[in-house]
Amino acid sequence: QSTWGQILEEMVFCCQSNETNELTEIGSPRHLKGQSLINESEKLSKQLESFAWTIPWKDTHEEDGTSLSWYPPEDSPIILAKGVTVINASPEAIMDFLRSKDNETFAKRIKQIYGELAKKTDMAMMDNGIVYVWFHVSFGVAWAQDREYLFTYRYYISPNGTYYLIFTNLDKWDKHPVNSQLVRVRFPYTSGYIVEPIGENQCRVTFVTSIDFKGWIPLWFANRISKTNGKVVTQVRKQVEAIANGKEN
Repeated sequence: QSTWGQILEEMVFCCQSNETNELTEIGSPRHLKGQSLINESEKLSKQLESFAWTIPWKDTHEEDGTSLSWYPPEDSPIILAKGVTVINASPEAIMDFLRSKDNETFAKRIKQIYGELAKKTDMAMMDNGIVYVWFHVSFGVAWAQDREYLFTYRYYISPNGTYYLIFTNLDKWDKHPVNSQLVRVRFPYTSGYIVEPIGENQCRVTFVTSIDFKGWIPLWFANRISKTNGKVVTQVRKQVEAIANGKEN
């Protein structure tokens, strides 16, 4: 296990039943609801903060208004990446952008962040507050097989007013079975956003992520991509501020 926190190992096991349209358990530990879900979200938010603030990040530098850095865990070839920026908007406006409430808006947001790399998207808001997310992305090079992301995200607000959007791996969603033409990526470590109000309509937003691209792909290529993943928060800033100024792309 990593010095800086535990690897996420199937912390949420749930799928959508085609017959009942209800969430059903497909593994252990149990499917979380109510106070258990809140407790688990609080635990994950603290883990995300631990990654963000206690890791000895490397190569910290400013790029386009965002502080970027990365870290190679001792026990894994998969690096972590971080981006920190200040967004001139309320935390509610930022979270509204990040956690879309319908497929059409979600598809639009993903396109705004990832551009033409994102080919297809899907999402579903479940009755326990967890959102299922799927999207198909291309590396943009002919020899690299396209990837798909399948995960959940959850929304949490701490007592001190800090907002979190936390990503966890999802092993199964009947709507999107395994596709032999795509490689399904994983989050080896806790990933997500921390949104901290620092003034009126101003927040510091931290994005921490770690992606195992799986499949056959050179490690040098995967790490080159991973080191730039913190730039995602730059696009989030530009889009949120454009919306706030009535200039949405």
